[in-house]
Amino acid sequence: MSAFYDIWISDREPLHKRSANNNWKKEVDNAWLSTPGNADFIIQVENDHYRLLLLGQLYEQMDAGELLNRCAGYIEKPANGFDDPAGHYIIFVTGIPSGEVYVFTNRMGSYHAYWSDDKIISTNYLALARARTNKQLDWEALTGFMAMGYFPDDRTYLTGINIFEPASCYHFDKSLELIKKQRYWNWDYKPIERPADEYLGNLKEILQTSLSVAVKKRRTAIPISGGLDSRLLAGELTAGQDKAYTTLRGFSYGYTAASPEIKIARQVAAARNIPIYTYPLPNYLFERLDDITEAVELFQYVDGTRQASATGWLEQNADVVVGGHWGDVWMDSMNVKDRNALLPAFQKKVIKKGAAWLLENICRQHTGDSNQYLEDYFRSYIDKYPHIKEADFLMKIYKTDQWSFRWTAASLRMYQSVVMPVLPYYDKRIVDLFCTIPVSITEGRSLEIAYLKRYHNDLAKITWQEYDANLYTYKYFNNRNIAYRTVKKVQAMATKQKTLQRNWEVFYMNADGKRNLEKHLLGNKPLSDIVPQQKVKQLLEELYRHPTAANGYTVSMLLTFATFLDKVFK
Repeated sequence: MSAFYDIWISDREPLHKRSANNNWKKEVDNAWLSTPGNADFIIQVENDHYRLLLLGQLYEQMDAGELLNRCAGYIEKPANGFDDPAGHYIIFVTGIPSGEVYVFTNRMGSYHAYWSDDKIISTNYLALARARTNKQLDWEALTGFMAMGYFPDDRTYLTGINIFEPASCYHFDKSLELIKKQRYWNWDYKPIERPADEYLGNLKEILQTSLSVAVKKRRTAIPISGGLDSRLLAGELTAGQDKAYTTLRGFSYGYTAASPEIKIARQVAAARNIPIYTYPLPNYLFERLDDITEAVELFQYVDGTRQASATGWLEQNADVVVGGHWGDVWMDSMNVKDRNALLPAFQKKVIKKGAAWLLENICRQHTGDSNQYLEDYFRSYIDKYPHIKEADFLMKIYKTDQWSFRWTAASLRMYQSVVMPVLPYYDKRIVDLFCTIPVSITEGRSLEIAYLKRYHNDLAKITWQEYDANLYTYKYFNNRNIAYRTVKKVQAMATKQKTLQRNWEVFYMNADGKRNLEKHLLGNKPLSDIVPQQKVKQLLEELYRHPTAANGYTVSMLLTFATFLDKVFK
C-alpha cells in the first residue's frame, strides 16, 4: 500500500509513477491522478467557478465547501489574506472555465510538489526530472545540498524544476506559465509575557484538537524513543477516556536490542499500556534502495531514512503514524544570543563535517567559491526579517523554513510510502503559539519538561536519554550527555566493543556494504564523468581505513548523488 496521492498537470501524458500506486488516470482537462486505490486522504470539490483538489490531511474539522470558499476568497481578493487550515496537505485549484491553476502550500510546506518550466506541475519529482527536455544540473543548488544535506530555497537537482515553498500561493495561466507567487503568511515574533501555565494549557488544547481529528477512526502507530517529544505525544494519545483512534501501537528501534532508546520506549509504552514492537536497526539499505529512492526522491541522504526499517510493520498495523518531528525545535533554544552569532552558528551547526570533499570534487569547478555562496545564501535569508530582533528565534525560523521544509519533510515521505504521517508539531496553530512564547520559557526544554510533569507525571519519572536521568533529577547533570557518554565510552573500551552511533556504520562497515558501495560508486558512468574514479577509490579506502563522522557523511551524500544520476541520466 501507499499513502502517496500524486498529481500530474500538463498537456504531456505522465510516463512514470510510483510502483505502489495505480496507473495515472486522467481526471479533467490536463490533470492526471495516481493514487493508492482509496480516497482516504484526498478531497475534491467544485462550484461554478473553481475546482479544488486537496492531497493529504486536515487537522481540523472543515467542510469541503468552506475550504474552497477560503481559497477562492484569496484568489479573488488576496489583500484579505488566507485563513490556511491546519494539516499536512497541498491544494490545487483550477479556474472554470479559464483553466488557470493555483497551488496552495501549507504553513510548513510539508507535502511536496514541484513545477517545471517544461509546463508541468507534479508531486512526483523523479517523474518530472526524467521528463525534463534539457537536463542541466543546478550546480549552485548542489553546492547547498552537499554542504548542508538539503537544497537551498526552492531549488532542486536540475535547473528549471523548483519546489513549491511553504505558506505560498502560486498562480499559473492555462499553459502553466507562472504568473505570480505570493506568500499568504509571513513570520513574525511577538512574545507575550504570561505565566508558563497558560502556555501549557494552550499547547495541550491544540495538541488534543489536532490529534483527535487526525487519528479519528484510524489505526494509529507512534514511534517512541528515549527523548521527550514522542513521549509527550504518547501521553496525549492515551490521555482521558475518549480515544479517537481504533487502535494504538508503538514501535522503537536502536542500534542494538539493548539500546537505551528501546529500553526507555518500552517503559513509556508500559506506563500507558501501549503494545510496542521493538527491534535493532537492520542492515536494509541496499536491499531497499529503490524503495527509499522512490519515497524520498533523493532529497535526503539515502542512509538517513531509518523510517524505512518500519514500513513493513506499519503497512500491517496502521493507517497513520504520529511523529514528534520539530517538537525539539519549538521547545528548546537555538543558543544564538545575537545577530552577530547567526552566521557562525550556521557555519558550525548547519554546514556538515565532510562537506569539503564534496564541494571540492563535485561543485567547485562549476561554482567557484562555495563558502562565499553559502554565506550569501544564509545572509540573504536572514535579511528577509529585519523586524525580528530575537536572534534565537530568527535561527528557529531559518531552520523551519529551510531545514525542516527541505530535509525533515523529505524523510517523512518514507513513512508516507505506506501510511499517512500525522505531524502535530507542524500544525499551524502550534506555529502561531510559539511565535508568542518568549525564548526564555523554552530554553533548556523547560516548557516541555513542565508540560510532562503537569499532565503526564508517570512519563516524567522515566529516564530521559539525553541525561540518563528522569525529569526530576536531570538537573544534577549540568552538562547534557557528557557524564552519560563518558560512562558508555569507558564500558565500550573495557569490553573492546565498538558502539554503533550512526546509520552508515550499519550499512557500510561490512563486506556487503563495501561491495555495494563499490558497485554504485565505481560502476556509475554519469558519476565518473563528474568525479574521477581514482578520487572515489581513495575516498572509500579512507572510509575503511579510518571511518569518521565526516567521511561517513561524504560517502552517504556521494551515494545519494550517484543514485540520482543513475535514475535520471542513464
